[in-house]
This record gives sequence, C-alpha cells and structure tokens, in this order.
Amino acid sequence: MKSDIDPHSGRPTTGHEWDGLKELDTPVPTAFRIWLLASFGVCVPLWLLYPAWPYVSDYTRGFLGYSSRDAVEAAVADRARARTEALGPILQGDLETLVHDTALKSAYQQKFSVLYRDNCAACHGRDRTGQPGFPNLADDHWLWSGSPEEVEWTVLHGINHTSDDTRYAEMPAFGRDEMLDRTEINAVTDYLLHLNAAPHDATEAAIGAELFAENCSACHNDGAVGGLETGAPSLVDEAWIYGGDRASLQQTLIHGRQGVMPGWQERLSPEEIRMIVLYVLWANNDDG
Repeated sequence: MKSDIDPHSGRPTTGHEWDGLKELDTPVPTAFRIWLLASFGVCVPLWLLYPAWPYVSDYTRGFLGYSSRDAVEAAVADRARARTEALGPILQGDLETLVHDTALKSAYQQKFSVLYRDNCAACHGRDRTGQPGFPNLADDHWLWSGSPEEVEWTVLHGINHTSDDTRYAEMPAFGRDEMLDRTEINAVTDYLLHLNAAPHDATEAAIGAELFAENCSACHNDGAVGGLETGAPSLVDEAWIYGGDRASLQQTLIHGRQGVMPGWQERLSPEEIRMIVLYVLWANNDDG
C-alpha cells in the first residue's frame, strides 16, 4: 500500500483503496481528543474511589468503601424502624381486640398485605388458598385452631422448626416402618373414603374402621375429626393438604408426612409478625 496525495482535498491517503475509493489520512478531530482525555480524567478518580475492578475472588473496594447493597440495606432498616416506631404502640394491644378493630383494618389491611406477599405467598399463595403440601389459610380449617394467639404463635415459632417453642407434628410412615401391611393400609384407605362419601369397598371400610381406631384415633380423634392439640388435621372435610384421593391417602399412610413451617421470629420483628397475623385474619373475615 502506497500513500499519496488526494487531488481533491490535498490530504495524504492511508494507502487503502476500495473500488477506486481512497481513505484519507485525516486526524481525529480535536474535540474528540479533548472528550477522550476528559473521560479518563473522570474515570480514573472514580475507579480509585468506588468499587470497580473484579479479580479472582473479590473486587477493588475503593477508598470511600461505598457499597450499594449496604446503602439499600440501611434504607430498608431505616424504613422498618420508622414503621415500627409508628405502629408499635398500636400493635402492642390485645390481639383479639385488634382483629376486630374496623378502623385499624380499614387503615392498614392493604399495607400489611405487602408483608404477607413478601414472606408467605411463595408457599401459601397470594390468595392464601395454599397448594399441595401447604395449608389453605383462607378457610375455617386450622391445625392448631384459628384463634389469633394460636396463629401468632405458629408464625413466631413455626412447625417442626428449630425454635425451642416450635410446634411438632408428624404423620408416621405406617407402611415404610411396617406398622401396617399393604392389605391393612388399603382397608384404612377405604374407611377414610367412606367417611368422605367417596367410592369405596364397604367390607374393607369396616375393617379399616377398627384399624383406624387402634392406630390413628389417638391423633385424629374418633371419627377422624382431627386434634387441635396435636396438629393432626380433620380427615372428614374438604381441606386436604396432600390430597384426599385414594392414591394420595395411600402415599401418606405408607410414607408419612412431616411438613415444615419456618419460625419467623429471627427474620421479622414482633410488630411485622403481628401485621401478617392481622392481615390473614382480617382477610378471612372478609371471606366470611
């Protein structure tokens, strides 16, 4: 490639030519050079002052020690502190009274719903109707009663959780642990289907009734109506956590169940837990 002088502009060329078109050796405009140097003048101090360059297992922290995560966490903590200061005196009252305080409900129900959605909806659903393995919170069926104090205790300490005050509930694995054989499990299944007016074998159901009384009624009570003290659900209503069809019932009898509800006292403040309890109970009252 040979450079020459362009006859039209009088400028030297770079020697590159494409289909008769020659590239002029034109210098970068002065303004662009100034902007480039100015950008370095801005970037270099920012690189030194703020987090900027990653390396193997960390990144440069910057002389200012700034962290956007720390800033967000501080803002969230400030907001939570302000909310606690504003609502704390209100929420320290008697919970039963607060549940029936229509003025409080009108003012804060929608605000409290945000806490429920952020912390509870993943398991119990945004509409509180639950999903397989997670109880429905929008009906009248409560494992440890639906009194405000009992609901608050469950949210505080959880079920089968690590808290010293957690509630414990476990459905034994009657089949896996060989407490009942497959024939007996089939009979108990037919008995439960009979109680729920579902298709069943009447002869097997009669045998299953005796087996149920011997093995299951200690927790689920006579007639399978459930036991609030033990967290054993009623088996004669439509509120099934793991399913009430034949296959689901046999799966439960054979392998057992042990759901876990986390205790929220380590993550949420007492005021925030009370907000969630109030929201759930208020919403249930709206549902009738």
